[in-house]
Amino acid sequence: MRRSTALLLVVVGVLILGVYVASFLLSTTSDRVDQLDNPPVMDAASRACTDLRVAVDALPPLPSGATRSERLARADAQGVLVDRLVQQVQQVGDAALDADVPARSWLADWKTLASSRKSWARDGTGPYAVPVRDGQPITRRMDAIGVDACTVPAGLVSPT
Repeated sequence: MRRSTALLLVVVGVLILGVYVASFLLSTTSDRVDQLDNPPVMDAASRACTDLRVAVDALPPLPSGATRSERLARADAQGVLVDRLVQQVQQVGDAALDADVPARSWLADWKTLASSRKSWARDGTGPYAVPVRDGQPITRRMDAIGVDACTVPAGLVSPT
C-alpha cells in the first residue's frame, strides 16, 4: 500500500509539474493583444518614440493668440514627426509587425492623432479633443502599449 501511494504521489506530482510548465510556456510565448511584445518592434518603437518626444519638445511654443495658419503649420510639423515615427517602426518589416498583434493598430492610432490635430488646426475653434475609440481617448491605449518611452508627448495633445 505504501508503495502504491508513493507511486501515485509521484505521478500526481509529475502531472502538476507538467501543467505548470505548459502554462508557463503558453503565457510567455503568446502574443499580448494590448501591448507590444516582439523585441524588434519594441526596440524600434522605443527609439522612434524617444526621437519623437525630443523633436516635439524642441518645437517652439505657439503664441497665445496663434492664428489659424500658425496652428496649421504646427500641426503639419507634428504630422511630419509622427510620420517619421511610423516609418521608423515599419522598418522592422511586415513579418515582425504581423507577429505583434497591436503593432499595426498602434501605428494607426498615431496617424489618427496627427490627422485629428491637423483637422482641428484647420477647422477647429476651442480646445483640441483627442479622438475617442471604444469610449476612451486613443492616447490611453497608445500610452499603455508596454513601452515606457512611448507615452504620447504632451505637445501632441495640447492645443499648442
